[in-house]
Amino acid sequence: MNPVLLEINRMFGLPAHPLLVHAAVVLVPLAAVSFIITGVREVWRRAYYLPVTLVATAGAISAFLASQSGEPLSESVRRAGNRVGEHPEQGDTAFLFAIIFAIACAFVYIFFRDESNIRSAIGIKAWPRLPISYNAALYVATVPLALLAIFTMIVAGHSGAELVWKTNAG
Repeated sequence: MNPVLLEINRMFGLPAHPLLVHAAVVLVPLAAVSFIITGVREVWRRAYYLPVTLVATAGAISAFLASQSGEPLSESVRRAGNRVGEHPEQGDTAFLFAIIFAIACAFVYIFFRDESNIRSAIGIKAWPRLPISYNAALYVATVPLALLAIFTMIVAGHSGAELVWKTNAG
């Protein structure tokens, strides 16, 4: 269990966790699918890497806030005698991959935009040769992170939904 860095219990008079979770569950997969699609063509990368990076960052922030709001909620559920199962750990894993994916998106965007400036800043005249461009190589290396961000978000979301529906429906 992680320490609560920011305690958020309620938003607009409602429990905060379900509201924040829905933001993360929408934004992280949206950013991941968008990253995969826009990376296919250079013209799309040029136009959409910044918006995709911003959505990925918003998703990671939402996942962090959801994680922080879920900790006090899981304690309340436990005190009421109900089990939370693996959901808190799955939520932490989803947050971890959301933040890794957002950082990777930012790195890919910055590299795509400023490759020559990065090269000169670290004193390299030319990168070692690869069979594909470095931008394409970074894209290919980031796709598995996008897929893991989607997968971990689905796993955490599914276990959270099961907790809610099993507890409330029967």
